[in-house]
Amino acid sequence: MYRKGKYTKKLSPAGSVKRFSTRRWKWFKGLNKKQKALLIGGPILAFLLITPIATYAYYYNDIGNQERLLNRNNTGVVLLDRNGEPFYTTPGTRAERRDLIPLDQISDETEDALIASEDKDFYKHSGFDVLGIFRALYNNVVARGIAGGGSTLTQQLAKNTLLSERQTILRKYQELVISVAIEQRYSKEQILTMYLNSVYYGENSFGIEEAAKNYFNKKPSELTLAEGSMLVGVLPAPSAYSPISGDSELAKERQTTVLTRMVRNGYITEADKTTALSEEIAYAEPSAGIDNEAPHFTEMVLNELYKKYGEEQVSRSGYQVTTTLDLKLQEKANAAVESNMRYIEANGGSNASMVAIDPKTGGILSLVGSADYDNEEFGKVNMAVTARQPGSSFKPIYYADGLASGKITPTTVLEDKKTDFGGYSPENADRRFRGNVTVRQALNWSLNIPAIKVMQKVGIENSITAAKKLGISTLDSDATDYGLSLALGSAEIPLSEMTDAYAGFANQGDRYDKTSIKTIKNKYDQTIFSQERKSTKAISTEGAYLISNILSDNQTRSSVFGSSLNVTGTDGRTKTVAVKTGTTDDSRDAWTIGYTSEIAVGVWVGNNDNEAMANGGAGMAGPIWRNMMGQAIGSSNPSFTQPAGIVKATVCTIMGTKSDVFLSTKVPKQCDFPKEQPKEEKKEEVKEVEKCKIVGKENLDADDEKCVVDQCTVKGLEQLAANDPKCVEPTVVDTDGDGVPDDKDDCVTEPGPAANKGCPVAPSPSLGPQALNVRRIDA
Repeated sequence: MYRKGKYTKKLSPAGSVKRFSTRRWKWFKGLNKKQKALLIGGPILAFLLITPIATYAYYYNDIGNQERLLNRNNTGVVLLDRNGEPFYTTPGTRAERRDLIPLDQISDETEDALIASEDKDFYKHSGFDVLGIFRALYNNVVARGIAGGGSTLTQQLAKNTLLSERQTILRKYQELVISVAIEQRYSKEQILTMYLNSVYYGENSFGIEEAAKNYFNKKPSELTLAEGSMLVGVLPAPSAYSPISGDSELAKERQTTVLTRMVRNGYITEADKTTALSEEIAYAEPSAGIDNEAPHFTEMVLNELYKKYGEEQVSRSGYQVTTTLDLKLQEKANAAVESNMRYIEANGGSNASMVAIDPKTGGILSLVGSADYDNEEFGKVNMAVTARQPGSSFKPIYYADGLASGKITPTTVLEDKKTDFGGYSPENADRRFRGNVTVRQALNWSLNIPAIKVMQKVGIENSITAAKKLGISTLDSDATDYGLSLALGSAEIPLSEMTDAYAGFANQGDRYDKTSIKTIKNKYDQTIFSQERKSTKAISTEGAYLISNILSDNQTRSSVFGSSLNVTGTDGRTKTVAVKTGTTDDSRDAWTIGYTSEIAVGVWVGNNDNEAMANGGAGMAGPIWRNMMGQAIGSSNPSFTQPAGIVKATVCTIMGTKSDVFLSTKVPKQCDFPKEQPKEEKKEEVKEVEKCKIVGKENLDADDEKCVVDQCTVKGLEQLAANDPKCVEPTVVDTDGDGVPDDKDDCVTEPGPAANKGCPVAPSPSLGPQALNVRRIDA
């Protein structure tokens, strides 16, 4: 311990701060007024002098080249696949060059509307409006930030074509400098022409020529006052104010504002305004949509960009976006869907969708949102992200959780028999029951009764939690709302999320959020966004391996599905692939989802209106999935790596516990017990099957309703069983043919009347078997 002294004197916090602050500014107080002014004003003066010189020098070439200045705003979005191949460009990209439309080919009404609305002193100022700047400064102070506003047309031209979208004091100062330089280099008419030809009007329209065509299917010279004022009205926020894709009421309000300013500034009369507002404007038909190999994927990426940056900024940004799409794989996906549509339609289906995901990154490799994007009825609906009931394809979600937690093993025995679950009595798809089955068999054969029993072991709440960890976001109700029907896939989940969950199994339990964007570059080729990939442990490595091992067991699955789900690569060899199908009631939804360690592929087939079909998951979605999977795997030989936490053991499949004794020589060596899994504790949960003891019915269970004794139907022998050797018709022997059985006849060697005693001397020819009507049984 230190002794108290002058170095340990306690100071109050307030005293410490006060002394520190006084000492800190003591040097400044010692300066004279000139030194203080120089110290404060010097940096500001340097900023004001150096910034314009540096800005002018940097943009000198752009300012002096009219064509270059015009097309610097030609900055639509370019989408590239993961290998750098472009597959989509918006109209007005950097690859396109825009021709200048002179003022004499633009209607006067449109020109007047622009000046009256956006810059009424355009022909008076020298690039910027001092009063406008002070007005904007006041608004910015009120807004507590750089809120914008107060810009002249020249400033807007400089901002749109040369500067970034960032709202900073430095950028605003650069804007003023460039505006003055532009005014010194070009005439007002040239500046107005460049502005009209470069500004963004919405609807993928850069410049007045594209805007006139896309909005009204006209040339710029043909625009009326109503149309010109409408176009100018959308400029502050084209997406919101567009009369085609935006809010039509807001568009009308903006048109009214523009016309009112035209009246105020003497360009038109009140009568002109009234006439323009009453004019019925005929708009051009919107574009048919996206024309490329991946239209729904393209829409997803654009919507993500709009959500992240706003549609206005994206439209003017010149972004070059590298996506996760594999264009070659997308072409294969399209072909797989198209080649199976004739069969699907013949069986009552009309649509299909597919998603392929890279398990190691979460990147979407391919996406088919609908079988025909151009179909007016349902083509534009992206069924890959539309929630539908997954049926039995949901079973691996909670089976995997049970395997990971040790509540079940692949050899745990479950009873498949008619069961009432508190008023809920489901059946298997084939209306059959198979008695005792293992978990491996139950899942591969898609049996419903054992599946519900597994969910009971795992718990509904735990099953929902497991699903959410695997990326399923649509299970937002309480466990009681779903009930045990959740085990059979009654909750609605999008195909993309189901496929993403299976991708978590494929990556040994490490799941990445699915994504469509890798990097984004701005028009200066600077990377402004790079997707950071971080995985979460959705399920243990052991649990992921066990579910993969079960789902890739072709031999067990073949008992029900044959080889219909086996995948053959381009080298002709059968591949190790995990797969599960799903079918909802009346085959309204047909699913097949499967994976290797390299790729997860999910397929949905059905009708958007939920109409029934004639076939289920394996028959409808299976062929598409198998085709796609074989193409994706090619000649590689993927496999699932067994983790250290898994041991193999010989087990008794009837009792479900580890044993060295087989109850059946046909039972193979089962495997896959987590090391920590207890092997004997829960024997009481599994009962050995008692067999029927009735002769001829030994193959039935003892509790089978058919396990009963059939009674003998021979008169007088009803006390015997039907299969008793004594249960036979008595044999009647009449040796002499006199109609009297030998056991009642005194003479069996000669024919004679039944009443005779002893053997008569001569037979009576008039009597015989037919006359006595007695049945004769030959020995």
